Amino acid sequence: MLESLQLLEFILSGEEVSLPILQKIRNDTSSNDEKAFVFMETINDDPIMIPALRQDKKQHDKGVTGRVDWGSDSVYLESPSPVQCNEVISNINSNHIKKLDLRYSSTNSTVSLLSSTKLHTLNLRSLEIWTTPLTNNCIQYLCILLTNNKTIQELVINYHSISDRGVTNICQALEHNSTLTSLDLHRNPLITSTSGQALSHLLLNNSSLVGLDLRKTSLSTKSILLIFQSLMDNKNIRRLRLDEQHKETCINTYPNYHLIQDRVNWY
Repeated sequence: MLESLQLLEFILSGEEVSLPILQKIRNDTSSNDEKAFVFMETINDDPIMIPALRQDKKQHDKGVTGRVDWGSDSVYLESPSPVQCNEVISNINSNHIKKLDLRYSSTNSTVSLLSSTKLHTLNLRSLEIWTTPLTNNCIQYLCILLTNNKTIQELVINYHSISDRGVTNICQALEHNSTLTSLDLHRNPLITSTSGQALSHLLLNNSSLVGLDLRKTSLSTKSILLIFQSLMDNKNIRRLRLDEQHKETCINTYPNYHLIQDRVNWY
């Protein structure tokens, strides 16, 4: 509760915020108590909002200077400012950049990058997002990107960057995607059994995915068994990476495990 109030104070302090819901809270003429009530409702609705704002505040308080590295066919952004993200968008070459790597990004910077329609036409092959909590708005922009870009083959969202709602929305966006072959969601503890149905449904409807990484999440064994059922119908998945803790129960419970065991990797 104390941290939530500190984050609300951070929002109200005048620091620029790009998320519409936070802008509404900050600019509202109601009392601070009423703003606090709306803020608490917001973070309850979007559980990844707290880690996102926590990272924003930490970078702001420390005065973190972002880093942008250009490779021959890639661009790497670490703790970038919104200005740096806009510069990357302006300078990026659609013919040469194959990989976009975003790490430790603030909410404002993530929105600045993912909301750019220029990404829709880039000849990207890989999009990696690490340690960057994706709020609902960020997820919406990412889903639009995945729907419009027809070249991305690898999507990596790692290390406390996504929650159940984000997984559900991305699974819906990828149902009829025919280019993505690898989806890596490992080390996201906010992915729980709630995501099991969406992931299972994705495997039933997507025909391009070859690899799916679900290690170090909070998926239940019941969710894994549900995904196994879809794996029986989806013959294209060759690598399903899962946590070792589910192995014994799954092997002993799922009667057709012997038919899919060559495609399941336990870690």
